[in-house]
Amino acid sequence: MKRSAFLYILLLPLILAGCIMLPGEAPALPLPYVSHPEERMFETLTVTRGDIRFEANPFAIYMPARVVSQRFATGGVPVLGIYVAIGDEVSQGDIIAVLDMPEIQNELDELYRRYTRLNLEMDILTERHGLAQRLGSADNAAFLSSQSSMRAEIELLERLLAHIGYQNEERYLRATMDGIITDVATFVEGMVSDSRQAAAVISDQAFSSFVVQGESAELMNPGDRFEMTLANEIYLMEVIDPEEFGFVRDINPGGEGLAEAFLVAVYALAEDTDDPDDPDASAGWMGAATWYTPRQEFDSRGRIHMPLEEVLDVLHIPGSALHENEERRFVYVLENGLRAIRDVETGLEGGGLVEITSGLIEGDLVIQ
Repeated sequence: MKRSAFLYILLLPLILAGCIMLPGEAPALPLPYVSHPEERMFETLTVTRGDIRFEANPFAIYMPARVVSQRFATGGVPVLGIYVAIGDEVSQGDIIAVLDMPEIQNELDELYRRYTRLNLEMDILTERHGLAQRLGSADNAAFLSSQSSMRAEIELLERLLAHIGYQNEERYLRATMDGIITDVATFVEGMVSDSRQAAAVISDQAFSSFVVQGESAELMNPGDRFEMTLANEIYLMEVIDPEEFGFVRDINPGGEGLAEAFLVAVYALAEDTDDPDDPDASAGWMGAATWYTPRQEFDSRGRIHMPLEEVLDVLHIPGSALHENEERRFVYVLENGLRAIRDVETGLEGGGLVEITSGLIEGDLVIQ
């Protein structure tokens, strides 16, 4: 027994090593996965019919029919204040600014007090002489001498009052016409007057006018009407003859280029209308105050919509859907869920649209 047990002890490591060397069971494989390709999505649009308009869109720059600059007659004098701002409406004679000249006002006040006192003394002298005449004790010679002396002094005071009054009036810068303030100097403490620099600019607002330059202006004739986008609104415009409307320039805002610019078509803003094709739709010229927001910078430009060519009720697609390769023009269309190339022929292009003359039919789905 002892020998058998000893033998088993010797064989035990061999038995264990043999167990380790035995092949293990293969691991289980994962379940098979079948992938499906994702369906490709296209952004499409339907080919429809509509109108296409090709137009020029020149800028039109605001230019009032009459512009005047308001300047002080005297330079180097302290300015008491400027009392208008951009966008203010003024009437002829309204005060624009005032110079600080207290000595003139003081002298004028003193002369007026003397003038008032002398007139009062003349009235008293005349009343006393009339009373003396009724009492039979009038001294006509003394009365006439005093009256003559007073009249001479009054006449002198009147001439002085007129002279000082004229000087005092020069303190006030007044509007020389009705209009709207389109430019004004900034008032600061210690500011002095400058006879060469405009303190303010007034523009006639009887009607709003715009000037157009360039090739587009050559296509315009007086009486033509177009739409114009101005201050995010659309207005009806009419081409006018500047000479007929008596345009005047008292300042030179454009330098040498002003004359050249003024020779091209000038636009006047007419009443907004829902029917621009109706020749009687406009109710008259519209002033700048109708579309201009006070206190903003007066630098307004409009965009003219001037149609040059138009086609009606035609097949069209957005220009972004059209592709070109040398002379070939084509689009991608959706057919049975797949993308296909379709050659097309095109016509007028305008407003982001392209006319399709062949290659597509109404209802086709074009891929953007």
